Amino acid sequence: MPFKPLRLLIAYDAAGNRCGRVVKRMKELLEARAFEVDELEIGAAVPDLDDYQGVIIGTPVMGLSLRDKGPTEKVAAFIRETEGLDEKKVALFCVFDVRPGTVFDRMKNLLNERGSDVVTEYPYWRLQPRDGEDGLPAECMIRIRTR
Repeated sequence: MPFKPLRLLIAYDAAGNRCGRVVKRMKELLEARAFEVDELEIGAAVPDLDDYQGVIIGTPVMGLSLRDKGPTEKVAAFIRETEGLDEKKVALFCVFDVRPGTVFDRMKNLLNERGSDVVTEYPYWRLQPRDGEDGLPAECMIRIRTR
């Protein structure tokens, strides 16, 4: 049987271009691991999730995150309203200024309410987004490809 690459969708809030700076490199690293990857700026029409084995959702964390910022309202609405997320393996990432705070807990709570399977999470520091950049793609390789 021939090898068939798995398809992933990276859906992210493009506010302040924080996530966009990370997504380009993340896509390259995932494609190097034999994934087919599509990008979606949240707010655009959502493609049919039946075509994807996993969804990666990203949010910027604005400010100091001292008052538990995030996810953005666009990301929260995407999680609440997107049909089919409950049938997908979901990975999360954020791009933060000072610290990620509790953004992942908040995102996981929203996804758990939908019945989604959150398989991994990864924070990227906005000032050095390449620090540990292999983290999320490597986890996707293990947790999406092998589950």
